[in-house]
Amino acid sequence: MTKKLLSIFILLVVYQFSNAQTTNTNISNGILFNGEPYLAINPTNNQNLVSAWMSLGLSNGQYRIAIKTRTSFDGGTSWSTANILPHFGAGFGSADVSMAFDKNGLLYISYIDYKQAPDSGGIYVARSFNGGLNWDTPTKAFDMYDVAAKRPIDRPWLVVDKSNTVNSGTLYITTKPAPWIAPPNRNYFKVSADSGHTWTSIANVDGGTHLVGNLIAQPMAAPTTTVNGNFCAAYPSYVASQNTYPAYYLAKSSNMGQTFSYTTIFSGLVTPIDTNFKSGYRLAASPIDSNKLVFLIPSGTNGDLDILAHHSNDGGQTWSNSIRVNDDALSNGKAQDMVWGAYNEQGNLVVTWRDRRNSTADGFWNAGYDFYYTTSTDNGQTFSANQKLTSQYVAFDTILTQSGNDMMGCVYSGDTLFSAWGDTRTGKMNIFFSKTIASTNTNVGLTLLTSEQPQLTIFPNPANDYLNVIISAEMIGKEVFVYDASGKKIATQPITDTNIKINTHTFSKGVYFLKIENEIKRFLKD
Repeated sequence: MTKKLLSIFILLVVYQFSNAQTTNTNISNGILFNGEPYLAINPTNNQNLVSAWMSLGLSNGQYRIAIKTRTSFDGGTSWSTANILPHFGAGFGSADVSMAFDKNGLLYISYIDYKQAPDSGGIYVARSFNGGLNWDTPTKAFDMYDVAAKRPIDRPWLVVDKSNTVNSGTLYITTKPAPWIAPPNRNYFKVSADSGHTWTSIANVDGGTHLVGNLIAQPMAAPTTTVNGNFCAAYPSYVASQNTYPAYYLAKSSNMGQTFSYTTIFSGLVTPIDTNFKSGYRLAASPIDSNKLVFLIPSGTNGDLDILAHHSNDGGQTWSNSIRVNDDALSNGKAQDMVWGAYNEQGNLVVTWRDRRNSTADGFWNAGYDFYYTTSTDNGQTFSANQKLTSQYVAFDTILTQSGNDMMGCVYSGDTLFSAWGDTRTGKMNIFFSKTIASTNTNVGLTLLTSEQPQLTIFPNPANDYLNVIISAEMIGKEVFVYDASGKKIATQPITDTNIKINTHTFSKGVYFLKIENEIKRFLKD
């Protein structure tokens, strides 16, 4: 009888879990504006996630954008307090953050910090040796005047080589001219072989008979690296002598950008769309098969904006025809945009995007939205039924016409999808996070964040035999965790009082992190 009751209880728990309401966690909690999130996952610890985004705040009497980051060591259940990346000049503002882990767990972040009129600033890179909890002093990768007339500091996407080749650990950043620079424009890149401290001279991604041309104002290059050590980038072009129609090309280099080979991903007539839609594109490479790549792009080919995928199974030499990713009714006037995509360790693909299929309005204006995802086990040849990420439908807001909400982010580990996006359900643009079992569309409940104020104090720091921890009363009954500098959990202790001691006598000298709920404190052991 006992075994039967236990079985019924387990089935009930599984049923409740699989039918739980979708949970979205507000990880920015902003009262002004937070947009354009980026997510990274540590390849040496898939519970270590790092989020970064643009956040508007008041600094020295001025409202300006800064880059904030938060870290999780429990798969997104709870998050550290926010770090703020520094500015490098009076009146500077930041934008366009991206991140990448190397194969050993060293994390890099890049972002723009600049001022317009007079134009100054550049693209900066910082490193984190503890899974995103702290950043070292950023160093400049690009200067506003590397190509003086073009201001090459927009959309600086950072990628790192994770292969076992001689290129392992190499950093690449692609960029393009600032938005206020008129065409003709080209795209650019730089390379670093010393963890982003020094960089090669600026060079062009396009070249030879695969030039961008004179008509494209914003020729963004979308980069990735492959498991056999190649650096790849996808970008737009229109030169009639090269291709009758506008095209997207793939540039590929096996020698750290010294030389490139080029192929055509696709070409065709361009369908005009409302420029308020976010039409950025994404190139991704399988982490286990260097032959498999996918190119994702919003396209108006069918009369309204759809998410289309082009895949390659031969390292980018040839590409498939377009595959429609969203599965709502064809040509129904409902637009999809803001696409992102990622592979998991098994080479399966996930695609995420913003979707208006549930809106009563067509087009862009007054169309509310959700965020959706789908998966593919055959490198983008077929896709699973689309599923919602958002826990509620979000009404249209005119802030969507403004800069700073051009992208979302996702990472994929095993069968778990981690996603982040900006939406206006709170009346302000905030960053929301979800954790989803992709194959069953089961949402994993998370700890909601309500404050960035610290709830604990530790001393002495550095510690010797003991670390004293002063905790607010509501933490009694929970647990405190200690992690070493690599993010490995080395100790757990129940919280029985507002003042507890952690025995650090047997700890080796070095850096450690104490975590309770969403609060993380760094301490040293002498």
